[in-house]
Amino acid sequence: MPSKVASALLDFDIDSHLNHYIPHNRLDRLPRYISRWLGYRHEECKDPHALIQWISTFFGVFLGLLTVGAVYNYAPSISQHNPPTIIASLGATAVLDYSAIRTPLAQPRNAILGHAICAIMGVSISKLFQLSPNFEHIQWVAGALGCAIATVMMAMTNTIHPPGGATAVMAATQPNVIAMGWWFVPVLMVGYTLMLGVALLVNNVARQYPVYWWTPQEVGAKLRKRGTGEEGKDVEDGERTGSDASSERTLGHTVPELKVYKHGADEIVLTAQRMQLPAHVKLTVDELVLIETLQARIEATHD
Repeated sequence: MPSKVASALLDFDIDSHLNHYIPHNRLDRLPRYISRWLGYRHEECKDPHALIQWISTFFGVFLGLLTVGAVYNYAPSISQHNPPTIIASLGATAVLDYSAIRTPLAQPRNAILGHAICAIMGVSISKLFQLSPNFEHIQWVAGALGCAIATVMMAMTNTIHPPGGATAVMAATQPNVIAMGWWFVPVLMVGYTLMLGVALLVNNVARQYPVYWWTPQEVGAKLRKRGTGEEGKDVEDGERTGSDASSERTLGHTVPELKVYKHGADEIVLTAQRMQLPAHVKLTVDELVLIETLQARIEATHD
């Protein structure tokens, strides 16, 4: 059996280290006319009919890429670097950001960091290969290597975004992108930022985007400063066990208002008013919904 250190390295998950320091989703504190356009819903949000989704997708893709193309071609600070009319990988991102909007691949963390990692890796490998006098004959190798390294980096950081692979390849194989050098990175990120702005406006008219900004998992454990194994202690500031309540609302769920207590024993105690859990047990939103249903049935039998 591998040691704990070996297991941690073999199954490394960066979120298990970062999520302790990621602040909780506080979109619920914003006015509704603002939080709605950032993907937050106070009630469960159901997808509209397919026809409405198709119309939303059409206008999202069209307006998103139209905005990027206009800025790339007519904004002097961008056009002076001679970027492509529209960076091709942003077209693939448009399919995710305006159609498959509930997939993890389409969420802002994956798209922003995925493109950034791939652009940086692609330009870095391209610059390295350009040291060779035969670069024109081996740039296809640079494209393959840049994409491979970028993909591993995305996997290690939980930021997989398939269009990013095209970003890495372009950085080493497309002449106009190669000529841009490091300017390719900020120009690409400006393009995606514009697309994200359009996505927040178009998608939130009848749908919900993003599903989450960082992760659907629990975050901010270090900020809670609650002790583990303290029997009968309420979760600090009304925060719940499992995924953060506001994050789960962003997922389109309404988290039950449960009183959850921690104790050291390996047993679960459920009554109509409260629930006790072992300190090491964490519940998902679906499990919380099930428990709320069971509590309602218990309360009904007492009535």
